[in-house]
Amino acid sequence: MYLPCGVFNENYRTDMRVVRHREHWFLGLVVALVLLYLILFANDYYLGLANLIGITLISAFGLQILTGFAGQLSIAQAAFMAVGAYASAILTEDIGLSFWLAVPCASLCAGLAGILFGWPSLRIKGFYLIMATFAAQFIIMYFIGTTFSRWTGGYGGHVAPPPNFFGYEIDNERSWFVLIFILVIVGNFFFLNMKRTKMGRAFVALRDNDLAAEVTGLNLARYKLAAFFLCCLYAGVAGALYAHWQQIVMPEGFSLDKSMFYLGYLIVGGVGSIPGVYFGVIIIILLEELLVVGIGSLSATYPAASSYIAPAQNIVFGLVIVLFLVFEPRGLAHRWEVFKTYYRSWPFPYVATQK
Repeated sequence: MYLPCGVFNENYRTDMRVVRHREHWFLGLVVALVLLYLILFANDYYLGLANLIGITLISAFGLQILTGFAGQLSIAQAAFMAVGAYASAILTEDIGLSFWLAVPCASLCAGLAGILFGWPSLRIKGFYLIMATFAAQFIIMYFIGTTFSRWTGGYGGHVAPPPNFFGYEIDNERSWFVLIFILVIVGNFFFLNMKRTKMGRAFVALRDNDLAAEVTGLNLARYKLAAFFLCCLYAGVAGALYAHWQQIVMPEGFSLDKSMFYLGYLIVGGVGSIPGVYFGVIIIILLEELLVVGIGSLSATYPAASSYIAPAQNIVFGLVIVLFLVFEPRGLAHRWEVFKTYYRSWPFPYVATQK
């Protein structure tokens, strides 16, 4: 019988620290230097790719709260992003509201939509909850494309003007990079501390055993709806940023396959893991971009190759998900934890306590 060895928290104060070890300071310094390098030297292509990763991270934070922490499955994340995107576009372009007020209002609209469509979670769970959110994806996009086309522009899209900051228009990749990653850092801070709050612990209890949690006095209805609200709040912010970054919002950008990709990010990175969000989002988006570049280079010789980019992305995405479900169901975050434990235990031999 082997006992795990390494560095463990000895008191509550240590457990509540955001930065606990020297390695955290070093990692933060590396991330800061990478971001500074991108701001100063990267071209628009790499900045645009980083902006896409940043927006996706914000939305994935929300889905990790709902699915990873609270155990409530959803495949309508893209639809809730669409609510935030269209709400912000309408508030800024049609009503004339400032971007800095429109984004909080749009995220609140998405959060309220999350409560509305999360209401079935009070009575159903598992497969049936998946089907309820599956229906929410189609209902929301149908309303946007058809029922409310007078305000949304229907399938023709809606203009989303670039924001203005004290006379400076944020309309290039570099300025968007600064804004997006400021919001990523803020969103990450709240996301990181969520698990250590009363609400975060209630989410984990709800996920692990909802009946036992209810017996101890936990209000399941309140915390289930709170999880949906927070998830869609993050999605609304991400959707609003995406709309103004692209300067136009189209229904095609929030389709069902986009919602499936968000679940894929969690599966690859690790469901319920905070670093897993980063692993999943960055690796899958970079893999998609490599496919685009690789197939695009073939189009010079074989012009028809460009038509296979989208199918190739879906096929590779499906294969990656299957491989992770079979060989590493706990995602890359589990491998990262194994590596960290090995590093902290060195020079003593590391004996895996989990497989």
